[in-house]
Amino acid sequence: MKNLNFTSPVGGTGYGIAGLNILEQLSEKYNISFFPIGQPHIDNQKQVTMLQKIILNQDSFDYDAPCLKIWHQFDLAQRVGRGKLFVYPFFELDTFTDREKHHLEHPDHLIVSSEWAKSIIEKNNIKTKTSIAPLGVDRDIFNEYKYSPDLEKIPYIFVTVGKWEKRKGHDKLIELFNKAFEKSDNVELWLATHNPFLSEEETKSWTNLASSSKLGNKIKMFNRLQTHDNVAELMSYSSCGVFISRGEGWNLELLEMMSMGKPVIATNYSSHTEFCDKNNAYLTDITETEKAIDDKWFDGQGNWAKINKQNDEEIIEHMRFVYTNNIRTNPDGIETAIKYNWANTANIISNILEENNAYT
Repeated sequence: MKNLNFTSPVGGTGYGIAGLNILEQLSEKYNISFFPIGQPHIDNQKQVTMLQKIILNQDSFDYDAPCLKIWHQFDLAQRVGRGKLFVYPFFELDTFTDREKHHLEHPDHLIVSSEWAKSIIEKNNIKTKTSIAPLGVDRDIFNEYKYSPDLEKIPYIFVTVGKWEKRKGHDKLIELFNKAFEKSDNVELWLATHNPFLSEEETKSWTNLASSSKLGNKIKMFNRLQTHDNVAELMSYSSCGVFISRGEGWNLELLEMMSMGKPVIATNYSSHTEFCDKNNAYLTDITETEKAIDDKWFDGQGNWAKINKQNDEEIIEHMRFVYTNNIRTNPDGIETAIKYNWANTANIISNILEENNAYT
């Protein structure tokens, strides 16, 4: 097998989940020298064994092997070895800072997750050759049969998963849930939205927004879910996933919800348009963008989706429709998830390495 230097976070965050799964798949194709970014966080014994095997066998590395780095677009200067550098960043906005542009122009090759992301690279006049490798979902964990609660005996439950953030549209979700339903409706909203990067005061502001609303007694909030199995089990109780996102680098939780056969409601914008369409999701089209400002991570350097009045009305209509018609399955979502698996991601990356002369 050929050698590959691999550097990425492992587990915990979106980057870490992508890094871990891609590492696992590529380890079957390459002799990998692994250089983790940060402390690995793994809850799957199979992946623990895989990672231990790679690290224990790593007495040296090939200076001339290509390097695959999965990391933020503003921190791409460091690399392993002197081979060709392939980087895989995720981004949510349509405009890059000068620093981001400089770093994105440094690698030999860019890999992005979607056609939307590639269009943003081109819009910003970044000349680095760019290829698309969609991310995947672990169907061993997120599937329609692993958990089987009796959904007919519980309320119709809307669920969203993803850390508290304006970009994720949690402010809009709470607002529109309260507009869509009345206290007499047999409906709940579950928020698996714990964000470890928020202060206690910031977290309280979010939780108060939900609990003090008209339907606050129908909204449940969950602390950090420790494992992916915990996430899948929570999703199994859902009737419908709702992701009113203003911008996404991929939106893994949306694909995971689809993989579990759940109907989903989402904005038709940014990277999850790679796998969402009118057949597998209830979408609301985005016709406007606005400056991305949340007084935390985004200060207006770029734009994200503007959720306007028409979007509000469409999302409310979707929520009422699935509830009134008791829609709890999504066979097209399952078929989509089967297509977007981690082995497919690794195969595409492997082809990108070969087609772009990584070993010459």
